[in-house]
Amino acid sequence: RPRDARLVHAVLAALGVTAYADRVPLQLMDFAYRYTASILSDGVQLTSDGYTGVALQALRLAIASRLQYQFTAPLAKEFLLELAAERNRVALPRVERGWGVRLPGEKYCFTGTGWGV
Repeated sequence: RPRDARLVHAVLAALGVTAYADRVPLQLMDFAYRYTASILSDGVQLTSDGYTGVALQALRLAIASRLQYQFTAPLAKEFLLELAAERNRVALPRVERGWGVRLPGEKYCFTGTGWGV
């Protein structure tokens, strides 16, 4: 196996992940490649536009700009519980007897015995 694949397997094992699909390490490597390539291209663009003078500052700025919209922290559990309790206060309407898709009589349906399928 390639070095990067072994590294991803080692990281997953260190995190205690023992069972995963065969494609998971490949997907993680693909994500890492795309993320790194986009950060580097953003850094080159920022340097060539004159926003920063040093490439390291441009890379830091590119990473910071991606963090603002690409990765977000999960919502707090308490907030989600509060939201669910508020939403569940209002009961769903009762289901009426005639509700749903109305089909024609059995003899007119394709699944009826009259079709001879």
